[in-house]
Amino acid sequence: MAKETSKAEIRRNPLAEWIWWAAQAIQAHRRLVGILVGVVILGAAGVAAYSWYQERREHDAQGVLIKAQNFMLGEKQGAQPNPEEAKKLYVEIADSFSGTVAAEEALIRLGNLQYEGDKNEEAIATFGKYLSTYPQGRFLVMAGVGKAYAEEKKGDLQAAENTLKDVVDRAKGDPLAGEAYSSLAHVYEVMKKPEDAVRVYGQIAELFAQTHWAQNALQRMSLLKSK
Repeated sequence: MAKETSKAEIRRNPLAEWIWWAAQAIQAHRRLVGILVGVVILGAAGVAAYSWYQERREHDAQGVLIKAQNFMLGEKQGAQPNPEEAKKLYVEIADSFSGTVAAEEALIRLGNLQYEGDKNEEAIATFGKYLSTYPQGRFLVMAGVGKAYAEEKKGDLQAAENTLKDVVDRAKGDPLAGEAYSSLAHVYEVMKKPEDAVRVYGQIAELFAQTHWAQNALQRMSLLKSK
């Protein structure tokens, strides 16, 4: 007949001892354990519900984005593009679906349309809204460069420089960071600051070696130094 395990023998087994004490603790605090389990279940349900809500918002926002694109392409074959209607939808997406990928994309598309239509103040405001709403957004560099181009087009080179310096700071690790550096160097050239331009071109050649940004930087450096 198998010998019954004594409490002393159980205590000699660390794992068995831990299980025994855990069982005793649970038994003594049944109500607290029940509350904790309930909190965990509610938390998991909340996370799931929030995830579903965000997915739904993204889906709805993408639907409006597609509608805006149809206005840009002409809703029917042979129809003329209608950028003004597209702009209205981009504003709706940015305002009603903030935090979604579609909202970020809508702001960039809206800013580009405003820039192309020589609405520089509007473009600056739109790209600025992106930069403040999404400080580390997916299209950070595009927004910063777009804002700086609009500022340059308006004739405010100091603002363009400040915008690009800020974006260069924020964009470390961004695959498009080289574009921000290149735009900053270009602005320095327009501002007649060749030494600053050469300095930034040197950073581009070092940080983005073997890229088209580095190739262009080396050409510009050579040209500036030869003057």
